[in-house]
Amino acid sequence: MLLAACAAPPPPPPETPVSRSLPEGCRNEFGGRWVLASDPSWSYRATDDGGTVVLEVERRWADGGTPGRASSARVILYRTPTGLAGETRAPRMGPTGPGCEASLPVELTGCPDGGLLLKSVERMRVDGQCAPVDASPPETRTYLLLRETPDAG
Repeated sequence: MLLAACAAPPPPPPETPVSRSLPEGCRNEFGGRWVLASDPSWSYRATDDGGTVVLEVERRWADGGTPGRASSARVILYRTPTGLAGETRAPRMGPTGPGCEASLPVELTGCPDGGLLLKSVERMRVDGQCAPVDASPPETRTYLLLRETPDAG
C-alpha cells in the first residue's frame, strides 16, 4: 500500500481593512451634537461607532421649550468603501394612527468648515406600507449641519 500526503496549503493572508473614502475635509469621528445651519432649532445628537453614524433628530424652540426626548426621526449613515451613505427614517402617520416607517436615501457629500453636507431626497410619495409610488426621480436637497458650540455662559 502506498500513502502519499500533500503539504497543507499556506494560511490565507490577513485581511487588510478597506480604505474608507470620505469627501475632502471630513474627519473620521462624527459623534457629538450638530445643528442645521439654516435653522438651528433643528438639532442632531450623533453617535459614531466607527462603522455607522446615527443622528437622532431633535427640535429646540427659541423659548427653551425643548421636548424631553428626541424626535422619532433619525439619519443613519453607513461607512462604505466610497464614503458615508444611508437613509433618513421617520414614522409616517396613517389615517387611524401610527403607520409605517418611511425611508429616504441620504449621503454625505462634503465637510465644508468642519460641517456635514448631507444630500437627501426632499420628499417622496409612498403607499400605506411606505413603499415609493412615484415613477419620476425624486427631488433632492442639500443640508449643512454644523458642530454645536457650547454656550459661553
